[in-house]
Amino acid sequence: MTPLHWRYLPHLLLMTLLFGLTFVATKVALQQLGVFTVVTGRYGIALLLLLTILWKKREWLIIPRQDWGRFLLLTFIEPVAYFILETLGIQWTSPTNVALMIATIPAFALLFGHFLLHEKATRWSVLGIILSFIGVYFIVHFQDQSGLAPRPLLGSLLALGAAACAGLYNSLARKLSFRHHPMTITFYQTVIATLFFSPLALWEVARQPLQSLHWQTVGSVVYLAVGSSVLGYFLLNFALSHLKAVQVAIFSNLIPAITLVASFLVFGEILNTWQLGGSVLVLSGVYLTFSHPPITGISKESTLSPPP
Repeated sequence: MTPLHWRYLPHLLLMTLLFGLTFVATKVALQQLGVFTVVTGRYGIALLLLLTILWKKREWLIIPRQDWGRFLLLTFIEPVAYFILETLGIQWTSPTNVALMIATIPAFALLFGHFLLHEKATRWSVLGIILSFIGVYFIVHFQDQSGLAPRPLLGSLLALGAAACAGLYNSLARKLSFRHHPMTITFYQTVIATLFFSPLALWEVARQPLQSLHWQTVGSVVYLAVGSSVLGYFLLNFALSHLKAVQVAIFSNLIPAITLVASFLVFGEILNTWQLGGSVLVLSGVYLTFSHPPITGISKESTLSPPP
């Protein structure tokens, strides 16, 4: 990796922090709202915010006809499929368990990056991923039981499916980011998610009308909208426009550590010595993979024009 690429490290760390807090915020919101109501609320608020931001940059909203199919496929994979699987996973297991499954994103990104972007991992990046998974194992194996996970196996499998969607998304979004502004990708993700989930939310509310909402519920949904759906995904798409898919995906291995701390502060989940040790291994694996990116792969110059 050239030293120039290290300037994107703060963006990636902030993105990871925002996504790490998402699982706890979603768990809080699900205590009073249904799955589709939570997702619709976060994307509805995010859409209003993005329309305000992009009002003077309407040229960013124009995409050529040949890219319509790519955008539709991208948005179906994430946020539609991803958030159905992730939110259901959080409903059935603890935020920490979901975050740990999400830590498998780099493995999926490496797989899809190899076939779609012709990215070949170095020995060090593979070692970094292995080291991260060892750390994830310690965090999972020594996790204390809690009432936050009524069906942990089902929740973990659903979250694993979400991780596969995210790995595929990283490769597809990287291709689109070569010719479209990151905010453009973020905007259309939000539009499709709002249109898709709104009818499901109405059906959900019709079956079980909303009660008076706690401020924690409202605050969690607002955070999911602003912190994750807008700022978090903008940072993700921005990073994918400058870095390899695996380099960006490896930061998902930091999410469990962040979620563990947040779960401790909000739900009282206890961090033990093994979990802290696992977090150190995860951090070490992130460093190795980020420092030794794939040695081959498509480039902006050889394929598509840069973002406007």
